[in-house]
Amino acid sequence: MLPSTDTTPDALCPLITPTPANPSTLATTHRPAYNPRSSDPSALSYSFTVPGDPLSATVVRTTTRTVLRAHGLTAIEEPALSIAGELVACATQFAPGQDLYHSLRWCDGALRIVNWDAHHAHSDPHQAAVCTAQRKRTLLLLAALVHECGGSWGISKSGAATEGTRVWARLPLPGAAKRR
Repeated sequence: MLPSTDTTPDALCPLITPTPANPSTLATTHRPAYNPRSSDPSALSYSFTVPGDPLSATVVRTTTRTVLRAHGLTAIEEPALSIAGELVACATQFAPGQDLYHSLRWCDGALRIVNWDAHHAHSDPHQAAVCTAQRKRTLLLLAALVHECGGSWGISKSGAATEGTRVWARLPLPGAAKRR
C-alpha cells in the first residue's frame, strides 16, 4: 500500500480507504471516504442491548446523555434521562435477568425512546389486563413527565412475529425544552 498523507484513520478492511483531499493523487486510491455522522439531531439513531438488571438504568442514562450531547439536544436532556431510566427500571421488574433492547431515534422534531423486554403476553385476557395495569402503575412518573412535555407514550402488544413487550415514549423538542 502506498503511504498516505491523509490524516483520516485507516480502516481495518483493505478495500476501504479515504478519498484523497488532493485530486492529483486520485490515481493512488480508489476507495470511498468515510463521512462521519452529523451532529444534527436528524442523524440521531442508536440502538443497544443491556442486561435486565437495575444497574442497567445507569448505563442507559449515561449513554442517552452522551447521544443527546453529541447531537446538540442538551435542552431535553433532563426529561429524556428520566424517561430512559424509568423505562429500563420498569422493564427489569417485568423481565428480570433478560436482555433489554433500548432505542433512541429522532423523528419529526421529537426524540423517540423505545425499550423492549422479553415479558410475554398472557394468553388469559384477565391476566393480560392485570399485567398491563401493573406496568402502567409502575410508569406513573414517566406518564406524568411525558404529559408535562406535551409528548405521548404507550405499551405495544406483541405481534404475531414478535414476543415481549415494547414500551415507547415520544418527547417533542418544544415541550421538553420548556422544562429547562
